Amino acid sequence: MIISLRRMTYDDLKKNLKKEDKVVVWACNNCIKFRDGLGGRESMNKLADKLEQDGYDIVRRELIGASCLLDLVRKRRTDEAAAKAFEESTVILPLTCEDGYDNVKHVFSDKKVLNLTKTIGLGVFSTKKGMCVNYPFEGTGLEPSVDGITLTEAAKKMGLHSGPY
Repeated sequence: MIISLRRMTYDDLKKNLKKEDKVVVWACNNCIKFRDGLGGRESMNKLADKLEQDGYDIVRRELIGASCLLDLVRKRRTDEAAAKAFEESTVILPLTCEDGYDNVKHVFSDKKVLNLTKTIGLGVFSTKKGMCVNYPFEGTGLEPSVDGITLTEAAKKMGLHSGPY
């Protein structure tokens, strides 16, 4: 399973938004959903609710099966139920891996799309440790580990953040 971590804190995220922005919170419901609660419906709703409580205008909550599938992302832009919200939006917050971010950024090139995650490698769920990265990508500074590196450990070593917003 692909493993991603948060690039920024919630306060850092808010620094990248303006109160007049019209925000879409976009969440992938695949790999990232199963790792530390970063993606999926629950995390999408928590982030959107938190932003609304802080005075931001959430115009859509978009849950997609796999943001890494470019054709699926393209279809969302023209979907009859979503098109109006996407048209009026100014910012998209993708809770996806970096491939998903790249696809959203490509399809919605006229929008501000924040890069919220860093994809760090491949991993599995351990009953002892929870989600772990076993095969980190080159350049992460992490060593491969059969036992796995917890996401908290990996985040600390890389200056990133684990868990949902």
